[in-house]
Amino acid sequence: MINQNAQQNNTITENRYRCEHGFTIPGYRSYIATTPEHYEKAYRLRHEVYCTELGWVPENPEGLEIDEFDKDAKLICVENDEGELIGTIRLLDECFDWMVEKFFAETISASVASIKAISCVEASRNAVLPRFRHKYLGKSRITVLDMMLCTAMDYIWDGLSRTHVLITAEPLMGVILRRRGGAIQQVGPIVTMPDQCKIASFLLDLEICKETYEIYHSCLSLHEEYKSV
Repeated sequence: MINQNAQQNNTITENRYRCEHGFTIPGYRSYIATTPEHYEKAYRLRHEVYCTELGWVPENPEGLEIDEFDKDAKLICVENDEGELIGTIRLLDECFDWMVEKFFAETISASVASIKAISCVEASRNAVLPRFRHKYLGKSRITVLDMMLCTAMDYIWDGLSRTHVLITAEPLMGVILRRRGGAIQQVGPIVTMPDQCKIASFLLDLEICKETYEIYHSCLSLHEEYKSV
């Protein structure tokens, strides 16, 4: 069963968060989770990735990966036309505790408080089904991660009125986003985790990204083409 505290808190704050954001391209769509079914699908995918595959989190007999931060979070999801969830990422507004504060503070040279002060949302718990990683969706040149980030950009900018997003991930993500026109800044050192995985924290300026990030405009274009058919 889904964590009731997380679900109740999300229901209480739903009016603040509810807005129509997401992209639909041939074969796939992204959306903000709003129903118990949406949340359960996302938590099950996270369990598959973080518990079963990576072993970073102990396995849960219920097959759900839920932590202390989910009670305040909203989830972005991507699914295919068969209704299979293939990707999810979590958003935490600046007024809530962030995962990076507790577990990855050393990836930020200044302080987490200074990042929050510039109107920022944390994106964390990115999970994508293995067979969809680093692959384009259909005939597009858009990946699952692309759809999630573009949906997050719209939602954070229009729904939460924030101007930045902080992502802690492998350094390669920063390289890829920068090559595609993302206004991205590494805000601290690359840190090697106990399992030898390397991570870094990156800050995206959404006002600039909405103009320069080429994948965002590709998502918009494909979405408009799909709607016009």
